[in-house]
Amino acid sequence: RIISLVDGNFRGQGVVIEVESRGDKRCCGYPNGYGQVILNLLLNARDAIQERAVQDGWIEVRSWQEGDRTVLTVTDNAGGIDEAIIDRIFDPYFTTKQPGKGTGIGLFMSKALVEKSMGGELTVRNTGLGAEFRVELACAPEETPAVMGEEGGGPLNPNLGHGDTEKI
Repeated sequence: RIISLVDGNFRGQGVVIEVESRGDKRCCGYPNGYGQVILNLLLNARDAIQERAVQDGWIEVRSWQEGDRTVLTVTDNAGGIDEAIIDRIFDPYFTTKQPGKGTGIGLFMSKALVEKSMGGELTVRNTGLGAEFRVELACAPEETPAVMGEEGGGPLNPNLGHGDTEKI
């Protein structure tokens, strides 16, 4: 659902989103919060591509199961994060954007949502072409219903189909 919301806009700005999802394992978390994390990572990747004037910009979103964890990665081809600041990227009020363009709250809040509210992990590393953000969450038990209220958290499906309203 999140990718469907931004895909057309991103394409219009010269940034293609590529999606690969393996399996349909559900993970425990807050669907709206998880969606907000994905949106923030996508927007940051798009901004980095635009700020660096990358030709043929792309963002790759992948999800799969790894043991008892569900993993989602958001990778771009914007050149990566300066090694001198990568350890501070999740600090509150830390931003690499121009004044008035960023608050430094997005990645801080995303990390707090994933790690404190959903018991997962959000990390970043540089690849050969850009940055890769990795979200890991515990898989939901098989007998858990597909949808639960946002208040108590619950399982969510990290698969990433375009136009599929049941998936994030």
